[in-house]
Amino acid sequence: MALEWFYFALLSSVLIAAVNIVDKVLISDYNIPPLVYVVVISATSLMPLVIVPFIDFKVLSLAALTFTMLVGFVRIYYTLPYFKALTIEEVSRVVPVLQLMPVFVLVLSTIFLREVLRWQDYSGFALLVIGGTLCAIRLKKGITVSVAFYLMIVSSFLLAVYSVGLKVLFSSEDFYSVFIWVQIAGFITLFQFMLFKPLRSTLVTTYKTTRKRVRALIVGEQAVAYVSVFAYNYAIAHGAISLVSAVASTQPLFVLLFATAISYGFPTILKEQLTRQDIILKCFGIAIIFLGAFLINVYQV
Repeated sequence: MALEWFYFALLSSVLIAAVNIVDKVLISDYNIPPLVYVVVISATSLMPLVIVPFIDFKVLSLAALTFTMLVGFVRIYYTLPYFKALTIEEVSRVVPVLQLMPVFVLVLSTIFLREVLRWQDYSGFALLVIGGTLCAIRLKKGITVSVAFYLMIVSSFLLAVYSVGLKVLFSSEDFYSVFIWVQIAGFITLFQFMLFKPLRSTLVTTYKTTRKRVRALIVGEQAVAYVSVFAYNYAIAHGAISLVSAVASTQPLFVLLFATAISYGFPTILKEQLTRQDIILKCFGIAIIFLGAFLINVYQV
């Protein structure tokens, strides 16, 4: 099916939006330290290896394997500023800033792939920045921008590096082999983090003080996350990365819908600032993000 990649990209956006909500609940309500959360992601990176018996898994060349390892490391590293941002701000303010990724994707493509930018690309850049900023600002005692906004700019850049790196790999290597090796690289980062003694102590303390049902929730959430990761990888491998990025721009919409529904239905689980002005501002910001993504990724005239 020609548009098969589209459905995988959309599925990834829906699933990762749900994961974003759970991330916020676990970090804010259950006090899971961001760095510990990243270690958990590294430790669970081997989950996708359950598919190895069903695929033609190949050993890559040394050069390809080295590059794949680096891409896998970046996949873990981009979550560090993201989780830190979640400790500072509401999830519906944090996630929209990730949509600055297409800006970095185009810049990286221009530098390394010699792609030529169009007038609508520059216009899209401006709209993405404006839209992401509108979703992040607070209308309280004047307009303020949280430090979470700047953390998410770093996260967006690293996510763009990861995505472009995947596209390069999928263009010349077997999809399933690259996917598995990237996850193995993610697991290797666990040993990098464990070199720090304070982190090891924090990890042990967090494990002892976290209830079993919360641990089960984390594992279940990570399983959903890796389904999303697989769908995103598949979409990148089979579609133009610019178009995949456009579909990924729907993620803030799903986060806003989920967060609003939970905040109204279960306010003790997720607390979002839901004044009329804030909702209007977020919706307006997301609409601008959609327009910016359209100009960059879809509008080809």
